[in-house]
Amino acid sequence: MKVSLFIPTYKDSVALVLILEALQNQTYTDFEIIVAEDNNALETIELLKRFDNLMIKHVSQEDKGNRKATILNKALGLAKGEYLIFIDGDTIPFSTFIESHVALAEPKTVLCGRRVNLGEEITKAFRERQKSAYEIECNYLKRYNYLKKGGTRHYEQGLRFKPNSFIQKLLTNSNKNVHILGSNFSCFKEDMFSINGFDEDIIGGSKDDVDLEWRFIMSGCHLKSCKYCANMFHLNHSRASRIEEEEFAKVQMQENRDKKRYVCSNGIVKL
Repeated sequence: MKVSLFIPTYKDSVALVLILEALQNQTYTDFEIIVAEDNNALETIELLKRFDNLMIKHVSQEDKGNRKATILNKALGLAKGEYLIFIDGDTIPFSTFIESHVALAEPKTVLCGRRVNLGEEITKAFRERQKSAYEIECNYLKRYNYLKKGGTRHYEQGLRFKPNSFIQKLLTNSNKNVHILGSNFSCFKEDMFSINGFDEDIIGGSKDDVDLEWRFIMSGCHLKSCKYCANMFHLNHSRASRIEEEEFAKVQMQENRDKKRYVCSNGIVKL
């Protein structure tokens, strides 16, 4: 099955390189990468040339504020895969990441994963090449003390069990807290297009994730956990306050929910 993996990025070439290096190690190989740049930097074009062993498409737009949804919709228009996986520009997938999503994929199902949140010290070590994500992944249990002392949160999200194995099912079936996280989710292409992609009118913090979730569910999809197999690291970074954007998005989203408008008008196609 052909997979399209999306990487939204914004002025962080170091993290993008770390992600692409991780994608070179994937155990599943039938995939394309779509780099969705919410900016238009020559540096990114030159950087991508270094990864000519990967199938990469690049789409960009002028930097006019937070327009992640807009660039992702443009990227969706380029996707050739029948299955779509979404990460963020500061998340580094384990080598079995794509393999795990594919193994758990089902029609009318959105897979929801989580991430290991690295502390500032370890993030710096990754960025400065003192440590590699692949090295930590391969020796994950042995690196427990290193990770915990370095401020890592959600260490358990790096534990991997075979997809659909007894242990993986046991751990996820007992967890009712399944929600979409924009940095680690996947679905079939037809299910994403059935809701017309990302709503470009919904901006601000985590509201785009929440918006996707209710629209997927209203379209007939259900959510399924891919924790403990589709693992990834999240690089530590500061977060800007977006209180006004959050509140505005919340009002818009509630209005759409009340009217059951799960197919957004300002999405992949402008309705």
